[in-house]
Amino acid sequence: MTLRWSYALNQWNNGHDRFVLREAHTNAFKTLAVSGFNAVEIPCGSGRWEPLGRKDWIEKFYGSVDALRTEMTNCGINAVSSYYFNPAEPIFEEGAYGLSVLNPADHGRILGTLRQYADLLPALGGDTLVVRALPNWNDKTTVDVATMQVAADCWNAVGAMLSPAGVRLALNFDCLTMARSEHDITLLVDLCDPATVGLSLDTADAAIMGLDPVAMINRFAARLIHVQLKNALERDTLDEYKLAFPDKFMLAGGGARRIARWYCELEHEGGIVDVSSCHRALVAQGFSGWIVVESDQSPVPATSAMLNGWFVKNELEAISGITLAEV
Repeated sequence: MTLRWSYALNQWNNGHDRFVLREAHTNAFKTLAVSGFNAVEIPCGSGRWEPLGRKDWIEKFYGSVDALRTEMTNCGINAVSSYYFNPAEPIFEEGAYGLSVLNPADHGRILGTLRQYADLLPALGGDTLVVRALPNWNDKTTVDVATMQVAADCWNAVGAMLSPAGVRLALNFDCLTMARSEHDITLLVDLCDPATVGLSLDTADAAIMGLDPVAMINRFAARLIHVQLKNALERDTLDEYKLAFPDKFMLAGGGARRIARWYCELEHEGGIVDVSSCHRALVAQGFSGWIVVESDQSPVPATSAMLNGWFVKNELEAISGITLAEV
């Protein structure tokens, strides 16, 4: 058995002007390769501040998608495991300033935006499109069958569109989402076609919400196709996900407790995620999807990548006897 490991590039691009040069991309690729990873996850994006997030911007920066893959290979990165898409993020090239999966009028535009990844992912050696499954919590929208059916209609259409290209869709639920429980997540997942739509679990965000990542792995093993393996330092004990603009005031601003950093490296002493137990559960369940390591909010992304790579190689491999596999 092998596990497919990848690393998220999002921590390198933590500002509009931090990841806009090819030299910055090359440095990130080389750092991840020397840390033991040979695949990356890339955020879908808009404009020059997310230059690897769309086919048109890849072509502007590298000339072609093939040229990007050649550059990655030269740095020791063999594949883009996955792309991550948040419908609420503005897409300036398409004149879309925040789409919602709960608005049927937006479904066509979401499909149109995501169609490019049916070609882009296989061309870069990947096979999984991860999407933020639902918008933020708000007091005017409830998690019920009728509401989840609207979301499922969109994601089923996206999954059916991607499937002929060998790309699967993975629904991701972060710590700000309106789905706050195993029941809520089950409601949407069960309305989606298991042949084309699976689940992505973020271990840190689950813990911040008060969920048990190991229990989630075991509960959803049959639908789990992608894991964002992360650690966290705090739980949202004050229900600050209900704040207006919680991504700004809770995650970035720290909320009422002025938390400097919600996320941390896999082996961090104060981490609330039992990463080793998550790994054991994935191995026990025969998981064969992508495990994407992340360390959001890292003050020094390269240091976090090296520490995480060391932990995977020297601790997690020792637990399972399963090595970091070549993609």
